[in-house]
Amino acid sequence: MSPLKTSLKRFVSTTMPTTFKSLVYSSHDVQDCTKVLSLHNYHPSEKSLGSSIVLRALAFPINPSDINQLEGVYPSKPAKTLDLGTEKPSAIAGNEGAFEVVHVQEEVQGLSIGDIVIPLQANFGTWSTYRTCQDASELVKVNGCDRFAASSIAVNGCTAYQLLNNYVDWDPNGNDWLVQNAGTSSVSKIVTQLAKMQNVKTLSVIRDRDNFEEVAKELETKYGATKVISESQNNDKEFCQKTLPSILGPDAHLKLALNSVGGKSSSSIARKLDYNATMLTYGGMSKMPVSLPPSLYIFKGLKSLGFWVTKNSLDNPDEKRETVQKVAQLYAEGKLISPKDEVRQLEWDVKGMSDDEVLDLIKTGITQKGKKNVVTLKW
Repeated sequence: MSPLKTSLKRFVSTTMPTTFKSLVYSSHDVQDCTKVLSLHNYHPSEKSLGSSIVLRALAFPINPSDINQLEGVYPSKPAKTLDLGTEKPSAIAGNEGAFEVVHVQEEVQGLSIGDIVIPLQANFGTWSTYRTCQDASELVKVNGCDRFAASSIAVNGCTAYQLLNNYVDWDPNGNDWLVQNAGTSSVSKIVTQLAKMQNVKTLSVIRDRDNFEEVAKELETKYGATKVISESQNNDKEFCQKTLPSILGPDAHLKLALNSVGGKSSSSIARKLDYNATMLTYGGMSKMPVSLPPSLYIFKGLKSLGFWVTKNSLDNPDEKRETVQKVAQLYAEGKLISPKDEVRQLEWDVKGMSDDEVLDLIKTGITQKGKKNVVTLKW
């Protein structure tokens, strides 16, 4: 049994929770999405709780997709309902989160009190002290992960794993490479670690900065990137013609490009690819279009595809479950580095904070830039 699961079991109450607190919204605001949020208190009936799987929240990240949902611009949205007892049809915010099972019916197989779980699909409504669900198939166990790894597996972990493994046949005995921009992002750091386990080499591109050498060294030594280059080098024709071949080595095959930036960065990583290679676009941080020359398609057979983990999960939930379990096992075995030191932790003291203080905490997490904000619940 994992240390996290063991420690959490001591806190499992024998009585049902009487009050749920959830961050809810009934409208959207592109200019300031914090205005649409409120902290809603409600009291599920003992009968409904007794027939449900009851989950207590441990942590949830505040992701860009969560903010986009509050703004009303994200393609995937939860249904709004009056079931929560709100005046207007409302939804609980949040797509990702780690939970502890505090009640489960005896007839439910494969799930026990104290298990650490995450929702299988998005739009679960994770910004809440407690949640319920009716079927264990809605959940995936992630025992052995700390709350920071568990609460980010569904997006970052699954994205990284599927980007690496779903589109390319890698030769573990060859000199196979992938190139990715946004090399300091959470997904990129997981990609480099997973790739190294499979003997796939990574060329990671990061923004030019004063401490470039320091950041590059950490990405290479801590996270396993084979080589880190700057965006200036990525865009420099002479560097790519004269220096890059010596970095890649003999018989190198650059089979995959992972793009989450767009603009000139995306066209530069695409130009480095071999014949019949693939570029996957899973983000657009520069807010610039992906523009590729026709020659890459005509003469090099480039495949340029989009990737959205939410749609993949809906199309193939079994694969999503398998991916989560594989990544969770790697975290549990210490083969993947927990993101706990890479995030900004915001603590929700469930018993010690007023509703206004909790709402202010969440609004801070939405507006504070830099590191990823993860809300952890203190029970």
